[in-house]
Amino acid sequence: MACLFRRAGRPQPAGTLNIPENLRTIAELTFLNPIALIGLLAAGIPLVLHLFNLRKLKTIEFSTLSFLKELQKTKIRRLKLRQLLLLILRTLLVVLIVLAFSRPTMKGSIPGGLAGQAKTTAVIILDDSQSMTASDEQGELLHQAKNAAAAVVDLLKDGDEVFLLKLSDVPADETPELPSPQHSLPAVKNAINEIKPSSMHRTIEDALRFTARLLATSQNFNKEVYLFSDFQSGSLESKSTMAKADEQLFAPATQFFFVPLGKRELQNVSLESIEIPGTIFELHKSFTINAKLTNFGTSNILNHVVSVYQDGIRVGQQGVDIRAGQSIGTAFTLVPTHAGFIDGKVELEDDDLEFDNVRYFTVHIPEELHVLLVGNPADLRYLRLSLAARLTDSSASFIVNQVPYDRFSSSQLTTTDVVVLSNLPDLTPVQSGSLKTFLQNGGGILVFPGVQTTREAFLSSFANLVGLSTGMASDDKIAPPAGESFLEFDKIDWRHPLFAGMFEESGSKQMPGTPQRQRVLESPRIQKSLHFLPAPKSRTIITLTNGYPFLIDEPVFQGRLLLSSVAANIEWSDLPLKGLFVPLMHRSLAYLAQEPETGHSLVVGGEINFPVRTAIPQKLILTKPGNVDILLNPQTAAAEKRVRFTGTDLPGIYSVKSDHALVDKFAVNNDPEESNISPADEKHRERLYKRIGIAEHSTHIVHQVQDVHRIITESRVGAELWKQFLLTALLIALIEMFVARDKKEYHS
Repeated sequence: MACLFRRAGRPQPAGTLNIPENLRTIAELTFLNPIALIGLLAAGIPLVLHLFNLRKLKTIEFSTLSFLKELQKTKIRRLKLRQLLLLILRTLLVVLIVLAFSRPTMKGSIPGGLAGQAKTTAVIILDDSQSMTASDEQGELLHQAKNAAAAVVDLLKDGDEVFLLKLSDVPADETPELPSPQHSLPAVKNAINEIKPSSMHRTIEDALRFTARLLATSQNFNKEVYLFSDFQSGSLESKSTMAKADEQLFAPATQFFFVPLGKRELQNVSLESIEIPGTIFELHKSFTINAKLTNFGTSNILNHVVSVYQDGIRVGQQGVDIRAGQSIGTAFTLVPTHAGFIDGKVELEDDDLEFDNVRYFTVHIPEELHVLLVGNPADLRYLRLSLAARLTDSSASFIVNQVPYDRFSSSQLTTTDVVVLSNLPDLTPVQSGSLKTFLQNGGGILVFPGVQTTREAFLSSFANLVGLSTGMASDDKIAPPAGESFLEFDKIDWRHPLFAGMFEESGSKQMPGTPQRQRVLESPRIQKSLHFLPAPKSRTIITLTNGYPFLIDEPVFQGRLLLSSVAANIEWSDLPLKGLFVPLMHRSLAYLAQEPETGHSLVVGGEINFPVRTAIPQKLILTKPGNVDILLNPQTAAAEKRVRFTGTDLPGIYSVKSDHALVDKFAVNNDPEESNISPADEKHRERLYKRIGIAEHSTHIVHQVQDVHRIITESRVGAELWKQFLLTALLIALIEMFVARDKKEYHS
């Protein structure tokens, strides 16, 4: 039985359930226990009793009663009205009680009969991120989410299809391949039970956008989305899509059930990031590691312990005070005690969330560097001599190869760390392409000009082809200004890694990070130089007295390039004869050979990508945290061999070995956005829902996990009205008692 009020729509052929989207029920009254409506027959009992009391009786008239009859006529009419009112009240009382037991429901949806026949496509999104490992008075959030998700599955019926979507499984790109829905409900419940926390960071917006693509493949009319999450600010929406215009990703009939978990305020100090400032890693030479901490809790934290480990041994510890909502920085100094790879981590003491209390790092101290000198022997003379000596026992040794430009090819770059180009001429496109690939693979290049270096050659055959942004003004070799016999160094960027630890500072000790003004650098006398034009991303290390740069540092792709405006010979300057020349060359090559830090500090889910510069070994094995070995297969593209690995699903140190020899190491850490555990406010969530096309009337917020079953049921069959019917029946009974009492008093 149902009372329906609906919009007009075209009639559907018999036996079909393709209900148009615009066919919606404005109001629907249904009964969950319709068999109880048989009790409505009892509503006739008061009427029968009333008619029985009104049966005709034989009367005898006495003349002495005529006057009394006239007097009581008005009261008799009032008595009949009371009797009629009692009849209506008693009949209504019986009807209301019967209706209450029949469990009436009211819903604005599709008709109950059709809804019962139509199949459902349900998408269950379960947040399995590390923040769900927190607990409140009802236990671990992830455990609560799994129980509630299993309860949703119990409400589905045979024939329905289910997509179980973990937040960590949301693809990072617009992959064309979509998973198939599950039709086995027991299998879905087993999959829910096996879900464990993941370190992969994905946003709720990512999940909802992917859900829209899943639902677009379904032909079922009923579409329901269930989302169980702590709805933290850090994982609500994607920064890349925040500026997008509003989109209509979902059909208006799609129903959404959002279950926010976590009622307790958490106290969490997060190790958001660690950074190693630009430096050249050398044996027994200290370097600094900076750590950033943020208190995402609501209470101030005093003397929170921060520790740093090097090769598994704690080598430093500090106690810090952090106010609620504050971010602070702290620094540690480490000293490498051996060459090769050094593993480390910074760790905080335990709090409510442990996953963001540690971050890993790795640095490489080379024992030897492979340098390729390209040019004529006369142009390479002083460069080769400068590399023949070893400055200290702890510095890396150089293995130097030399080749003229006409014999320079890409095959010589496979085992090279740094390329030095002297007297740069007009290169062939193939040579420029090889240098570009070398920079893309993280290599370093040091360029010296010469008599063959022209503006056209520099720009067309080198800078433009390898990706260098620095320009060149003209072919003229700039001589000293009138009245001056030579140029000298003017401004020096002492903060650049080339000078870190290169010179001893005289005078008082200065604060870390400030320019060391007491340093004195012996300047060469320069007779000729080129006029280079630094790009915005370039960094001028040394400036000459005429205002033009002497040495420029520019990042190019994954590598670096140092560009000198003065040739490495004594015709242009006396630099090769100065004591500065040898340490400057050593540190420049060590700086250029250093692997870019970005390639070794990845976020969970990021891609490990590095070139294979040696002959392909029989086995190339990657070891994940937990000592899990994976065989790698290098890929060949355009005569270049690279290793790509995307299975970085755990934080920690990943190592690559070739025939048991260590090739490389990578540090993988949690996404810092996952640490922002402050709950997203309701307005923030509503803006997201509106932006991706979730209708407000289709949204159901379940604030208590135990209410999941009730709210879902009400959304499907409507809100039950039996309580309202019983309360109305009680009110009718009270009125009936009052009216009946007045009747007795009247008869007495």
